[in-house]
Amino acid sequence: MENTFVLSKQIHHERQELCTNRPRYRQGKKLTAVKVYSVVDESQYLLIDRVPAIAVMAELETLCQGFGSIEYLKHLPDYPTEKFCEVFQVKFHTIQSARFAKHKMDDRNFYGGTLHVCYAPELETLNDTRSKLNNRRQEIENKLKAPQNRKHKLSATSTSAEQVHCPSLVIEEPISDSNAECFTTTEPPNSEESQKVTVVGKQPQPVYEPPKKRIVYHVSSKTPR
Repeated sequence: MENTFVLSKQIHHERQELCTNRPRYRQGKKLTAVKVYSVVDESQYLLIDRVPAIAVMAELETLCQGFGSIEYLKHLPDYPTEKFCEVFQVKFHTIQSARFAKHKMDDRNFYGGTLHVCYAPELETLNDTRSKLNNRRQEIENKLKAPQNRKHKLSATSTSAEQVHCPSLVIEEPISDSNAECFTTTEPPNSEESQKVTVVGKQPQPVYEPPKKRIVYHVSSKTPR
């Protein structure tokens, strides 16, 4: 449902000057303005300024739908703007879609014009503000639970690894009666070495040794002359 509130130009709608005195290690690839957003400043409602006045409302709606589902998009003919430009108001279903759309559409080249996108929280109803604050609270709770869940997973993984590699935790199964025939004791049960067993089923193969050659000496009975 569209909001019938008559929108006028506010201070936070104006485009701010670009910051040119940032240190080099903080400066990105392009210049940006210094702006801090809180949960109160963000909104599902966006104002799209500097749209070329060449009947591109359908194309603008298609562009907005690429960032998330929208409830409506309407033209604001009474909103003050530059010459040969128009201003549109759009409402997204979720604040996450509105945040993504503002980040991608601001300073975007659109049919020869550079768009200027800003939030319009003054268009929100009481239910919109309540839903926004509840969603923000849920996001913070999920972010705080994520490190704790990761810590529990790491501790569970380390415990299972210790159980596998620790020799004291290995369970020794007793010899069952079905396998008792394969073993025979070499000493009486009362001796100290009664726990030693030898495997009968796997006897070592005898090593083949070639027969020794027999040397026979023939002694002649004839005496030399």
